Amino acid sequence: MKTYAERYEDFTRATVELAEKIQAANKDKFAAEYTLPQVTFALRNIYKDPIFHTKFVSSKMEDNKWSSGFCAMASVIIYEMFGGADVWNLMAIRYNDWKLGSVVFLQDKATGINFGTTGEHFYPEKVPYEIGKPLNIERLKTPNKELLKKVLNFELRKL
Repeated sequence: MKTYAERYEDFTRATVELAEKIQAANKDKFAAEYTLPQVTFALRNIYKDPIFHTKFVSSKMEDNKWSSGFCAMASVIIYEMFGGADVWNLMAIRYNDWKLGSVVFLQDKATGINFGTTGEHFYPEKVPYEIGKPLNIERLKTPNKELLKKVLNFELRKL
């Protein structure tokens, strides 16, 4: 049986592969300094750091919840960096629609791929992206977004 850390790395690899597919389908629409796969990898590295987890999510990191609490901020940052509404539908699974809680994610318009950089902490359950509904970005509260952007830029410069 795999450890949480091994499952986390497997999820990271799979998420970076999805990012590569989305990047290829939208290459003319992305004008960011870094690629979507690079940003995805960097975010996944940030989630593993208990200091940043406490700073961004305001709770202590549990053994099997490294990325818990980052879905909205990460989705909004990617949305803003990589084409906004021209590329993405900002989506959410509402708290009452899934027994494990709410999840914010992106849906790539070109490929239909549902994309979130978090979610492995629900294991063994998989996030049921198909029940997601469009979300108005104006209604989404992401108070630590600017701070996470600064940490993300620092992490990206290390790549």
